[in-house]
Amino acid sequence: MTDTLTAQELTTYLLCPRKYEFEHIAGLTGDSQRNQDLFRQLLRKAICTGYSESRSNGTDLHDAALETLDTAWDLYADAADHHSSEQESTEKTRAEAGIDAYFDAVGTTHLDRIDQAATICGSPVVGPDITLIAEIQGQQVGVDVDYIMADDTQIVGVRLTDQMWGDQVPYESQDDIVEVHLDQGGYKPEKVGTVIGARIAEEALSQYGNPDTGTELTYLSVMETTFETDGECQAEIEQRPMGQFLADARQTVDDAIAWMAGNITEEVYSPEQVFDEQDHWSGDFEQVVENSCRYCSHAAGCQEAIRREVMFNV
Repeated sequence: MTDTLTAQELTTYLLCPRKYEFEHIAGLTGDSQRNQDLFRQLLRKAICTGYSESRSNGTDLHDAALETLDTAWDLYADAADHHSSEQESTEKTRAEAGIDAYFDAVGTTHLDRIDQAATICGSPVVGPDITLIAEIQGQQVGVDVDYIMADDTQIVGVRLTDQMWGDQVPYESQDDIVEVHLDQGGYKPEKVGTVIGARIAEEALSQYGNPDTGTELTYLSVMETTFETDGECQAEIEQRPMGQFLADARQTVDDAIAWMAGNITEEVYSPEQVFDEQDHWSGDFEQVVENSCRYCSHAAGCQEAIRREVMFNV
């Protein structure tokens, strides 16, 4: 059995095994979405700090979140690549609107449920980036959530994001996404990766509560839409429970985790071998080439990419 594999690592392997080797074995930096990643981290930190401050000293959670955003903003802005001061100002306004919308919609309710989760699960229940660990088919796997909440019937891990599409969360109509990718040879690795993460969270949280307690991962976008009303920026949040994508797919996801873990243990990183010669996925490597290779930052050192570049078609 390999060491703990994270949902992100498994997603990378599903995207391309060679990419996994470059980034998680050789330790090379992957494709960059630096600004988006930093922005999500800032939102997560602000909201989670609001909950932490409220639970520890009774501070208004909304005010604490906005204060954290304001305090950390200059450091974020220095690290991000804004092309103008206007872009930076607009982005901060949108972030503030998202935090306002979030706490107006669910802040107090979620605080109460976080307190219930602390009673059931112990600490920590507020992150950001709490790693939940589960064992699936003999493989230890992990996924990050930002906080855990509970009520009398369910324990839920919540992953915050700015917008669903940014984290490749499937649309509600894509409840067959796992089957489409793994059984029908489609190519949606990042969306399937969020479902893999949901399965890990579900299993990890099942150690708490009782046999009748449901468990689930929910993605919550803080600023799914933003718009202007009377000269002020407004935002709307969206919650997407991930259990709908697992309804008929748990065994398929578990088998995929075991398949990838086995390959990683055996150091199988050739995409042709994984996608063309193995039977687990019914697609082929050409789909990887068409969808991922052209954007990959590792192409200059990738033997498969180099071989395609020097190949003669006669």
